[in-house]
Amino acid sequence: MTESRVYSALLMVVLIATGMIWFDSVMASDELPRSYLKIPLVSRERIPISRILAYPDQYQMREIRLTGTVTAIQVETVTNRFVCGRAHERTMLTVEDDTGKIEVIDQGACGKNVGALKALMVKAGQQIDLLVQIMIPTGLGTPSSSIEATIRYIDLARE
Repeated sequence: MTESRVYSALLMVVLIATGMIWFDSVMASDELPRSYLKIPLVSRERIPISRILAYPDQYQMREIRLTGTVTAIQVETVTNRFVCGRAHERTMLTVEDDTGKIEVIDQGACGKNVGALKALMVKAGQQIDLLVQIMIPTGLGTPSSSIEATIRYIDLARE
């Protein structure tokens, strides 16, 4: 009986210590505003949109930097509470560079955009610099050529 209590106490100590280490590491990684980015955005290589569209498998689950002009903005309210537990606004930006165009998504309050600038603040015609995560959705009813680019960080482009 005492062995199980000792084991339970040790397990609790390990879980608490692990949580404290994780919490400290999250709080310490603040190099960009409220960011988990270890490498500044401007030091990352810009990837042309045409390259992403031509070779999406190379970028699957990777965070990449894009720079372009916002040509369209579409905002929709997602009422499905299974997505993040509450209704939220989702913004889709169409971004165009010299090589092509791509839609990027900002999930609003449920997303992982760690920058101070949110997609709702951007206007058509503005040049933006962003970090996106590329996903190639698979499943029934998903076109094989579809690419989902989710915004991780967005800023106005510096000229």
